[in-house]
Amino acid sequence: MRVVLTIFIFCSLNMIIRAQESYTRQKITPNISMKIADYFQIMPTQQLLDRYASSRIPIAMFTTLDGRVDLGINQTATQWGSNDIDMLLDFYKASIANLYSQIDFLQSKIIKVNDRQFIVFEFLGEVTEESLLGAVSSIKKYNYIQYALYKSKILLFNFNCAANDQQKWQSVANEMMSIIRLK
Repeated sequence: MRVVLTIFIFCSLNMIIRAQESYTRQKITPNISMKIADYFQIMPTQQLLDRYASSRIPIAMFTTLDGRVDLGINQTATQWGSNDIDMLLDFYKASIANLYSQIDFLQSKIIKVNDRQFIVFEFLGEVTEESLLGAVSSIKKYNYIQYALYKSKILLFNFNCAANDQQKWQSVANEMMSIIRLK
């Protein structure tokens, strides 16, 4: 039994290490492509509905094989002008900060990816809730989010995992977000 358990643990660790080093360019839509770590798969519909109940269905949603890490691509309905990028940085930073009980921004800036400006927010966010009985629960997540103006709309690329998994996934998130192509 120990041998089987040891082999299972070794294979699992090997798969995680390999997946974090192996990427495949995926065409999200005819105009959007990016490298996705091979450890990710399209999120099953029921899992998407359970985790991200919303009236707007994302363009694409990926999750790791174990379901602990998510990558989503979405588009806003709101129209924005091509010169609004600086205003959008402040707008989205304030909006994100309002979603969390506590937030620690690691990055909050505008960068270029393939000659296109992206707003980048990398942060640890914690949501704390108190139940009617006084019990306090807390969820802390690592997030890497990029926004891009595209055809007068905002494209949103969102990566998240548990905060205690940040070290394992931070470089993967950075790699995937650095290879986004928009036509």
